[in-house]
Amino acid sequence: MGRYILKRFLEGFVTLWLITLAVFFVLRLGGGNPVEYMLPPEATQADVAALTKAYGFDKPLIEQYYIFNKNLLQGDLGTALAWDKRPTVEVVWQRVPATLQLTTASMVLAVVIGVVIGAISASRPDSLFDKVGKVSAIIGQSMPVFWVGLLLILIFSVYLNWLPSAGGVDRLGWKGIIMPATSLGFFLIASHMRIVRSTMLEVMESDYIKLVRAKGLPTRMVIWKHAFKNASIPVFTLFFVNFAALVSGAVVTETIFSWPGIGRLLVDSLILRDYPTTQTVILFASAFIVFINILVDVMYAWLDPRIRVS
Repeated sequence: MGRYILKRFLEGFVTLWLITLAVFFVLRLGGGNPVEYMLPPEATQADVAALTKAYGFDKPLIEQYYIFNKNLLQGDLGTALAWDKRPTVEVVWQRVPATLQLTTASMVLAVVIGVVIGAISASRPDSLFDKVGKVSAIIGQSMPVFWVGLLLILIFSVYLNWLPSAGGVDRLGWKGIIMPATSLGFFLIASHMRIVRSTMLEVMESDYIKLVRAKGLPTRMVIWKHAFKNASIPVFTLFFVNFAALVSGAVVTETIFSWPGIGRLLVDSLILRDYPTTQTVILFASAFIVFINILVDVMYAWLDPRIRVS
């Protein structure tokens, strides 16, 4: 197991290095000078050239990439160009709590609603409840996140005026997270419903479940104590993978609802061509995804002894 974990961490390190390589060159080859966004409109070409030289953007790309890697190994990810010249790690870390609040609320919705409905549907195959659940899951996975978000704003903010359309928990309280979490978790509810239903149906047909039923145990105990326990490994994997994807990929939802998280920070950094902040956000998100995938692989092998690691 120790050798397997070490191997996965080495693979993750190589993956992160390739990501930094791609992001570094794609940002700089995309055109535009970030210095132009830092100076007032009346700045002269001499001012632009002087500031470009001060930040090292006039050097060859290979030399810039060498300096970036040298600083990265020292724990220095650069200075944010568009956020008061603060360290990029500080800027990104300040936005992490808001993103974690949003993703946690979305995952709670997905697990509570999706798992319960999926398990009930599997216990009553081909019933009206099961048919409605299957149709709802298909609709939920077909609706884009941005469309769900705009629809929620139109109904609950514009027409009914019940909920705020933008902001965050710190400024608006619990009402500020309802629509963003619902929009982000809508797809996840559907995906959890489908995976729980399919795995539960497979487990419910197994011999040991038939034996448990033959012993006369209550249906509730058969479903939640025996069937769901053995069907929970795929659900466990899906939970962590989706959570990692949400933390790094809540860009659309955070932009629509003006949520002050790292997704919104990434969009703003790209618009302002703040290379250091953009690189730090992507590196943080990638590292989180890599770590969660390693954790899932290790936990999967620990939960299911039949799985061999090599």
